[in-house]
Amino acid sequence: MRSEPHDSASVTLSGEYLDRLRQALHMVAAQARLAQSAGYGRNIDDLLADIEELARGQLARIDIALDDDQAEAEDSGIAEVQRRSSYPLYRTA
Repeated sequence: MRSEPHDSASVTLSGEYLDRLRQALHMVAAQARLAQSAGYGRNIDDLLADIEELARGQLARIDIALDDDQAEAEDSGIAEVQRRSSYPLYRTA
């Protein structure tokens, strides 16, 4: 393990739970990519490449699941009920 000081970074995630998870996975993939060029060694670089690929794979799975859930909502009519509930009851003239 390296003992030299490193720059600390502070991160703020925003949005709903799933939005924050997606942001974190994007960050993990990006940091794993950056760390691969830090000269840790072949074994760590291989591990970092695996971590990057895993994070990107999970992001893809989330996107697929969101699409599937949206399609199911459309099929069952739930999406239409949700759309209608977002309309205001009264419109101003």
